[in-house]
Amino acid sequence: MKAKIFLLVALVFLPISQASSPHFEATRKIGVLAIGDTSIGESPILQWLSGDFAVQWQELPTDVDGVMGDIAARKIVRIYTPRTLDKLLETYDILLLLEPRMWFSGPEIKMFTDSIDRGISTLLTLWPDSRGYYSLIHTELAPVYPHAFWPSFQSGGYLSYVVRVEEGNPPVLTPFIPLGIEDFQGKEARPIHPKQGSTTWAWVVKSSIGSSELDEYMVSWEYGPGGARNWVIGVDVDEQWFNLKSGNKYGGDIILNMLYYSAGKPLPDDLGILLGIRESFYRYTLERKLLFTVLEFVDSFGANTETLEQKMGEADDGKELAVTWYLEGDYQASYDKTLEMIEYMLALNVEAIEIKERTLLWVYLTEWSVVSGTGLLVGYLLYSLMIKRRLYREVSVTRSMY
Repeated sequence: MKAKIFLLVALVFLPISQASSPHFEATRKIGVLAIGDTSIGESPILQWLSGDFAVQWQELPTDVDGVMGDIAARKIVRIYTPRTLDKLLETYDILLLLEPRMWFSGPEIKMFTDSIDRGISTLLTLWPDSRGYYSLIHTELAPVYPHAFWPSFQSGGYLSYVVRVEEGNPPVLTPFIPLGIEDFQGKEARPIHPKQGSTTWAWVVKSSIGSSELDEYMVSWEYGPGGARNWVIGVDVDEQWFNLKSGNKYGGDIILNMLYYSAGKPLPDDLGILLGIRESFYRYTLERKLLFTVLEFVDSFGANTETLEQKMGEADDGKELAVTWYLEGDYQASYDKTLEMIEYMLALNVEAIEIKERTLLWVYLTEWSVVSGTGLLVGYLLYSLMIKRRLYREVSVTRSMY
């Protein structure tokens, strides 16, 4: 009887534990609105998001001084900020705020807040300085986060740190432990003050002379009637711990796992398959670009590339099937199909190189024939004029001048 009651209660509350993600449910792709320090050249985030076929994104650059000026950035923000709450809900599942400066009007801030109440999840990375801090903490958006903002900005200091993953949580971060996630070193982690009811996913261990300090590093909670999953991270994604300076080549995969979990996309049991799929998609794209370059080259010489182009289209169809399986969560089938298409594309590249070599052989033969024929003709003319003088006629006087 108790078991039945527990099951009934679990079924009643199950929808509340899942964030409402209408865009993801309709398209099987996670819509991400990236706000703040986002542009390529300043942050790796757009490269990470672009490397995953399950993600669609739009950038609102509000803190990119090293890449573009405020006028250009404000123009992009003005054009691409959703006009209505319905448009925001239809297009996005995640608000990704990377140490942002909140340039937005009061109604736009309210729209973002209302979208989170309706189930749009959000991830915030904390600031290294006060420039963006005060633009958010006094807005109605601040309470949605599981972090208690202090009235004054708190610097993270410059202490080195390592991260300790909290075990027992869903497999968002724990699969990275065997890959060495706890060995990577960072610096200047900002303090997090978790609110009651929040979940700690990772801790930061700061080291100083003769002592160490343990603080929260990544926290989240479920917020509002829509069950939004809201995150706070103590550093931005362009800082040392998240990138190759610390040896961490999984920074993008960590963020993507957090987005998957927030949107309700199933996480694979084997993280290696997911990493392999992303790498294989990249390899396929690279091999396709190489093939296209060769075909474009030989086509400029008039070679027949129609058969190879048809085969390339068949490979693209196979890749699209792999993408479909990936979006549906059948990761193993997607991985196997992508590897098959890579092998097929490698074979097409070999065939394209053979066509290129045959084409160039005919080009070289033609050029050799033209040059050789021209040389023979010139040699014959010189021989006839200067040596045998068959075509040479000596100048003579035809009449006397006197």
